[in-house]
Amino acid sequence: MKHVIITISWLIICSLSLPTFAQKKKTSNPKNLNYQITFNLPGIPDSMLFVANYYGEHTYLRDTLFPSKKNRYSFVFEGKDTLQRGVYILASQNNAKYMEFLVDSSFFFSVESNELDPKSLNVSNNVRFVNSPENDLFYAFTSYMVSKQIAGSSVNKKIKDEQAKPSPDQSFIESYRTELKSIYDSMQVFTNQFIKNNPDNLFAKTQKLAQNVEIPETPPAGNTDSNWKYNYYVNHYWDNCDFNETALIYTPVFAPRLEEYYEKVIIPSSDTIIKYSDMLIKKAENNPELFKYIVWYISSRYERSKYLNHDAVFVHIVKNYYAKGRCPWVDETVLENMIRRTEILDRILIGKTAPFLVMPDTNGNFHSNYELNVDYTIMWFWDTDCGHCKTATPVLMEFYNRAKDSLNFDVFAVCLSTDTVKWKNYIKDKKLPWLNVGNNMANIDFREVYDIKSSPRIFVLDRDKTIIVKNIGVEELEEFIINHRKGLVKF
Repeated sequence: MKHVIITISWLIICSLSLPTFAQKKKTSNPKNLNYQITFNLPGIPDSMLFVANYYGEHTYLRDTLFPSKKNRYSFVFEGKDTLQRGVYILASQNNAKYMEFLVDSSFFFSVESNELDPKSLNVSNNVRFVNSPENDLFYAFTSYMVSKQIAGSSVNKKIKDEQAKPSPDQSFIESYRTELKSIYDSMQVFTNQFIKNNPDNLFAKTQKLAQNVEIPETPPAGNTDSNWKYNYYVNHYWDNCDFNETALIYTPVFAPRLEEYYEKVIIPSSDTIIKYSDMLIKKAENNPELFKYIVWYISSRYERSKYLNHDAVFVHIVKNYYAKGRCPWVDETVLENMIRRTEILDRILIGKTAPFLVMPDTNGNFHSNYELNVDYTIMWFWDTDCGHCKTATPVLMEFYNRAKDSLNFDVFAVCLSTDTVKWKNYIKDKKLPWLNVGNNMANIDFREVYDIKSSPRIFVLDRDKTIIVKNIGVEELEEFIINHRKGLVKF
């Protein structure tokens, strides 16, 4: 089974004709520049232009260009600094994208256009390049693909028009579908040939990266795994990526592929994510820039993830990459904070034994979160002045009174308030029926140990006092405990 993706969305080119390429000109470099790209755009109304570059999923301003003193339609992008290979954007003074261009093997070239129509200012459809063969290829490829897309859209319209008739002719529809398949097949053949003929070209590498791997029709001999197609796909997802090519992260292709991998391909369990993250990082370990981007992406994604137990991924990445000195780009203070954050999270990961907590009740008698002899202990961190707590507590109480015995659970409620009188009065007024502790007296700094930054917060412990879930809403508790009792909860 073949999965194909053809990426042609870098440019919007309306014309179907291929660009007319100028002859190469000899260039001199009296300023000792590392790059010089000249834009000659007759009729362009802007008094300044912007050049931006891609980096991952974002674009960043690279330079501001002003007209030449000799020609108000000529703008020069030049410098003695290092210009990263990648895809760049030329934008108007109003931040509208005029065109995209490649910087690959050529760092000295010009972009020429015919007189621009002030009504449309269709820059990308009128440009030609001097001394930039990679942009010649880029625009020729894109122009061909756009022409095929337009042809495909036309055939699609015929199919829809025929289907909308009271008595559609199925033979016509099948004929159109055959024609449509032929168009898309020709696009794939063209793409494959382009990639094969230009193995060192950056744009060709992005097109190869955009292709999904081809999954065999039958499993390998002796493979009886019913999920073999998925396993093959996830294990070969990155086969078309050149991990030696740093410039990929400076294009609009790498970041979406990475996002798709984590959002749609990998099963979202922490163990699976960690397994495939380590495999991916290993592929990039000989490319410092790619290694840096991937490690940063994973740690950033899972530090802020709202999904259960995904903080385990963040802990793993920090402990195995940042803390081991493999991320020299990180500021020392930032690194210390990350390690400290990891130490806190590591103690309260799902699957870890809950930190032992001892606090007094309203009578001054001390109790621990380990003493409740039940299948499930719900640790409920709350505050008397917390609006959400006031809403959630009655819901928890209704669940407690109705299902405490049948589901064999109890509540260990930790009040965060420093006002002991208010705490005791609240318990009395609301008739809170469970074990209430507080008064800010404890054997540990429970706010830090349990990472209590807001309230309410929930931890559910099993009979062995292992954390089996955290940070869920009170309305989710019943379903979770029922499913856990049935063995349906896995992380």
